[in-house]
Amino acid sequence: MSDDLVLSGMEAFADVGHGLPSRHRLTRDEVEKSQRKRIVVAFLQVTAEKGYAAVTISDIVERAGVSRQAFYKQFATKKDCFIGAFRVAAKVALGSATEGLSRVPQADWRAGVRVAMEEYLRVMATEPKVTWTMQIECLAAGPEVAALYHKAIGRIAEMYRLAYNHAVRREDPSRPVLPDESFDVLVGGLSDRIRYCLYTKGAEAIPDLAPDFITTVMALFGEKLPAGGES
Repeated sequence: MSDDLVLSGMEAFADVGHGLPSRHRLTRDEVEKSQRKRIVVAFLQVTAEKGYAAVTISDIVERAGVSRQAFYKQFATKKDCFIGAFRVAAKVALGSATEGLSRVPQADWRAGVRVAMEEYLRVMATEPKVTWTMQIECLAAGPEVAALYHKAIGRIAEMYRLAYNHAVRREDPSRPVLPDESFDVLVGGLSDRIRYCLYTKGAEAIPDLAPDFITTVMALFGEKLPAGGES
């Protein structure tokens, strides 16, 4: 079954822990899709609360309001569930940034950087448990899940690389060619600050990182910043 589920903010959390109505009119496929979404959301929640190592299948199915049989019809193991959950949540997070870009004129790359960054950080703040699982627990779940994390942030680095090479340098060809690794270092550093914020202040403070993050991106892109470093 596809991992192309949509977690629509708090709507995705509203029904977790409550079973389907006894007399629903959903098809078998609709039931299975609903159960999969509930399992994914439940996993993201309880993993943030207990830590990946401590979470059990029983914890997940109890929170999701489904049977163990329903779980194993979707996922073979807890790790498989993490892989499926990660793919869904990463798609939502990355989609938030690209959706923000779609509202900005293509030529205005400066506004694009700001909008994409602010929307990306805002989405993380709205779902603290999902963000904790995606940013913290994924690195403790073994190499396969960690590889998905690095692939996801690699896609963000690629987005910045394309913006620099095809928008920034098109506007100003005198700006230097930057090595691809520059964008990996940028995104890796930003991700580390997000994790530090989670540990010290909580997800609700993540949007406060936007000004410094935007200034950092602008500096890499060769913008002349005013005294004090504000973009």
